[in-house]
Amino acid sequence: MASHLYTDCLVKIFGFLGDNNLLSLHSCALVNKSWSQCAVPIMWENTLDEKILMGKNEKKKRFTIINTYISGLPKVSLNLFKMEKILSPTTNNLKYPTFPYASYLRYLDLRCFYIAVQSWIDYSDAWTKKGFTGDQIKLVLQELLQQFFCLSPRINVLRVNVDIIGAIVVDILENNPESRKCLTHLKEFTYFAEHPTMETLFSRISQISNYIERLDLSVYDDRTEELINLIRVQKNLKVLIITNRTNSPLGFKFWNETEAGKAITEKSRSIKCLEIQKIHFPFYDLVHFKNLIELNLLYSGLYNLQDWIDLSNIKLKNLQKILYQNRNSLYLDIFSKFLGNIGKSLSYIKIHCCTICDPDKSNNLITSIANNCPKLKYFSGPIGANNSIELGKLLNSCSIIETLELHPSIDNCRQTASPIDFNSLFRKITIKQPWNLKELFIIHGWKFSVQVLENFIKSRQRISKKVKIFWNDCEILGNYEKICLEYQKNGALDKYGKINSIKY
Repeated sequence: MASHLYTDCLVKIFGFLGDNNLLSLHSCALVNKSWSQCAVPIMWENTLDEKILMGKNEKKKRFTIINTYISGLPKVSLNLFKMEKILSPTTNNLKYPTFPYASYLRYLDLRCFYIAVQSWIDYSDAWTKKGFTGDQIKLVLQELLQQFFCLSPRINVLRVNVDIIGAIVVDILENNPESRKCLTHLKEFTYFAEHPTMETLFSRISQISNYIERLDLSVYDDRTEELINLIRVQKNLKVLIITNRTNSPLGFKFWNETEAGKAITEKSRSIKCLEIQKIHFPFYDLVHFKNLIELNLLYSGLYNLQDWIDLSNIKLKNLQKILYQNRNSLYLDIFSKFLGNIGKSLSYIKIHCCTICDPDKSNNLITSIANNCPKLKYFSGPIGANNSIELGKLLNSCSIIETLELHPSIDNCRQTASPIDFNSLFRKITIKQPWNLKELFIIHGWKFSVQVLENFIKSRQRISKKVKIFWNDCEILGNYEKICLEYQKNGALDKYGKINSIKY
């Protein structure tokens, strides 16, 4: 019966299996020729993905993948490898592969590719008895990339995250028009490499690929015209991540003092996820992004009171995730009003800020979350030691909460005079027994007793719900190690202990 299944039906089934467990396709490929022809292309779509290349027997796995690709190179390339002493002159046992594996490639992460080639080189050193030169390595990279770009009908994901390989890609695209066709249907593009030729890459991709759905771009210098144009020409942009990796003033003012802000705002209707790192982002521009599902603002600068008032008037009814991380001003009262305007879909809230202008308003923040976020699963943010009543309301309303990461609500995280009592909050969590809670993080400057810690673990034991407990820079009164080890052995406690640092 299996042999009579339609090919397109097999492809859909195998595609589903590949998304969930790629190893399950190995058995499918051995059933018969028809199944093999449907399964093998899917198995080789993402061979240069970190998930595939890392893990058990990773070096051997990388070697095998690259060796298979090399065996499929044209004779002229193999002869060149022999001439340059990359392959042994007596190497005649490279069996030409049964399938055109390079043509199946859809996901190309250049960093993972580079690591895989290095593993192949390490194994190859066994016969050369010496290390490969930089020119030899570059030649291997160049010939394989040429093969990928020319044989694959479409590359869906391209991640340019190694300087030297980015330059090779630019050279291939510039000198071989046929190599550009595979990028016509590019869906995801990541640029995280500093090289003078990258402006050329942006320009070329702008001409080839106009339906990219996910852009992850880094600003390295003042040359931003082509990067901005790459954003502007996209017709279905859904995810945009912009990171400033330069110390220049223009890098930080990228949004306001270049055409970037205007170009990105033009795409605001289609953008579902926006992430801005180390670039000043004006809160009032959020009014254009009505369809946002995820918003991440990291180290986006100093905001005055008027900026925060602008935020309080923004309504993002579809937002499901928000991350705000900064070293500068945060107004909890205004942020609370902003959460009240978002709607009822938020499942993830992370607020890390070292300077809180109104730390006594943490009760408003916790109350706002309790009133407006019934779907919340993850909360990381400030809370006052006297906010146990508000925390209780949050745990009642947010009944599916899985992770709590609680920071003390103080005006400056670097100037904690003395540890702040966490016992009252700990007792409230114990009493409420949040059914789905899996992780509790007690962060920076708290103190609590071993007794309340044990009572909390006992409460989880009574409802047969394991929990992980971690803390950072806290004072624990009593011998926590003995208690935690005992309950870990009994199966009530999953993992526990100190975590090294929390970034602000």
